[in-house]
Amino acid sequence: MHKSYDLIIMGGGLSGLTLAIQLKRRINSLSILIAEKAFYPMPEAAHKVGESSVEIASFYFDEMLGLKAELDKELPKLGLRFFYSNKDNKDIKQRIELGPSRYPFSKSYQLDRGRFENSLIKHGLKLGIDFKDNCKIKDISLGKNDHQVTLLHKQQEHIIQC
Repeated sequence: MHKSYDLIIMGGGLSGLTLAIQLKRRINSLSILIAEKAFYPMPEAAHKVGESSVEIASFYFDEMLGLKAELDKELPKLGLRFFYSNKDNKDIKQRIELGPSRYPFSKSYQLDRGRFENSLIKHGLKLGIDFKDNCKIKDISLGKNDHQVTLLHKQQEHIIQC
């Protein structure tokens, strides 16, 4: 199967998904394919790096990507917190805690990465972004103007021009 896109993003994790959404919001006419090696949907409670967002990431998700509804499904945090202990104190409930007692003006969230990435995929699909999971990149050929990516999707070979 031969298909053509303006842009192929290889990797459908948090970075690839948010990049595709940002580009599509900025240039609606872009045709974008995200090729991801993992199987989707992701299980909820999929613990990965990036589960705890900081304020600037929350601003990016909300204001730049329009993901307020997705953020509202996540757990807001009280900002940056520190828990101090000595060598005898292993129970976090007994530790001295330093941090604000009220939510800051700019929120941060504890993300369930599985749920959040699944919602990003659905959001991207609504914007017209194509998403293929279970992909393996077989070959990349870079040309002067056009490029070609050969990928295996569900054991079927696809040649993608971009």
